[in-house]
Amino acid sequence: MSRKTTGSEPGEAQHGSEPATAPAGTAAARRAKTGGVRTAGRWAGGILLLASTGALVAGTTIVGTGTSGGAVDVPYAEVPAGPLTGVCPQPPRLLSGNVAGTDAEFSAESTSAKSVVSAVVLATAGNTPPPAELSSVTDGSVLKAVGGGTDVPLAGARTAGVVRDQPVSAASLLSAEPAGDLQVTAGAAMTYTAADGDLAGVTAANCQAPANDLWLVGARTNVGATAVLQLTNPSQTAADVDLELYGASGPVEGPGSRGIAVAPGETRSVVLAGLAANQESLAVRVRSSGGPVAAVISQNQLRGLTPGGVELIQPTAAPGPAQVVSGVSIQDPEATRTLAKKEGYASVTPSLQIAVPGATDAVVNVRVFGSKGEAVLEGGGSYNAAAGTVTRLPLDTLPEGTYTLDISADVAVAAAAVFSRGSDAKAGTDLAVAPAGERLGSEHLAVLPSADTTLSFTAPGGPAEVRLAAVSADGALLAEKTVPLVAGTTTAVRPGDLGGSAAAVLVSATGSPVHGAQVITAGDNGISVMVLPRGTVGGSRVQVGVGY
Repeated sequence: MSRKTTGSEPGEAQHGSEPATAPAGTAAARRAKTGGVRTAGRWAGGILLLASTGALVAGTTIVGTGTSGGAVDVPYAEVPAGPLTGVCPQPPRLLSGNVAGTDAEFSAESTSAKSVVSAVVLATAGNTPPPAELSSVTDGSVLKAVGGGTDVPLAGARTAGVVRDQPVSAASLLSAEPAGDLQVTAGAAMTYTAADGDLAGVTAANCQAPANDLWLVGARTNVGATAVLQLTNPSQTAADVDLELYGASGPVEGPGSRGIAVAPGETRSVVLAGLAANQESLAVRVRSSGGPVAAVISQNQLRGLTPGGVELIQPTAAPGPAQVVSGVSIQDPEATRTLAKKEGYASVTPSLQIAVPGATDAVVNVRVFGSKGEAVLEGGGSYNAAAGTVTRLPLDTLPEGTYTLDISADVAVAAAAVFSRGSDAKAGTDLAVAPAGERLGSEHLAVLPSADTTLSFTAPGGPAEVRLAAVSADGALLAEKTVPLVAGTTTAVRPGDLGGSAAAVLVSATGSPVHGAQVITAGDNGISVMVLPRGTVGGSRVQVGVGY
């Protein structure tokens, strides 16, 4: 149950592949007896007949019966509920040896580094949590069972299977069966913390569903910065991956960026400096044929001998004319400007990074919403962004606080915000990248990382409300609380205010469009951001492309 029958991630340095014969007792061995787990991702490698259109869906492309070669973007199609698969990224590791190529070598990161995964599987009313497990991507061995059991709760009650702080040293996988005809409500998050060494800091990441087309914005490969793209294939189907890279001056054609083969059960690491060196702002598009893949960028910064932070950059929302970035934490602007004047510290200046993948320049308008309402950016919030580039828009004039950025453009763009925490050069800093997220709907399960976290919500266009219910560490779904959202205002909610010792928060939103994120902090400097994962009500989705 630990691995899907299709789907995978592209990559460069091999960290393990599935053995031809699985050891007895592992999840892989059980799959061999049962024919393998079916998942929603299986549609990506199969063929569907769309009778109403006379077209075939093959992999991720719909091919019509005519001779025209046009294409229309259709990002997702709904499919019946299937098992959930979430890939938890490999923890950050320090590069050693080959630091400029695509075959990465790593060394120990620090003496205090800790990497753990937490997972929650929520049952439907009156039922036991569906069976699920955390397992190794490499060989399918089970790390921890989640959910299942025979104790039936009282009618109307919802319980959960909870795993907290499972130690991990490599990419792992959450697999959960559907709840009857409904998509299972489940999720997991990986947390990395270190108090010493070059990778000191905190970072957390949602365990993501594999996909065939992903965008990551906010990386850097200039002096002192290291960015390693992790490509993980959790399936039994090989993936062939192409990378598109965009920098401040335009598209970057790096050798070895096309045709990256990722075997089943493999995580490969691509050192982005080997493909696009000396980039202060870098966006990466990951396109996979064959199986879908999971992708994150492990980013860290060194300023001389002083650690400058670590972050796992997660995929941002697909390019479009409207984007919303939540959880942008701005520290005291005067302290940041003072620090930025020191040699090697210019990158602590917070910024919004806009990638324009098309051939037409973009006119971008940015509205900023904080706890006191809308804040005004210097210059009025209207900017030009050149086609094929990544443009940095400074946010250093904003007062201290947590913000949501509401972005509109006349062409499709991808976006993320990059910022730091810490103002003492001797003590070091940490960095965070907040990707754009989707509108919230029903049953978003936000698994809380193993660090201090705050939920941040904004309804940019009008009044709304969020309904929040904590899932306790012992698996109880606590009473729901309703939080009203004033239009154009960012509202912070502490999970502890929802009652009990929360392991996760179940989020539903109504009214005007709502967006949200988790802002994670640790100690004096640690900072990271996770967007809220997609809701599970309404079935599964696969990405498709349309041709006619």
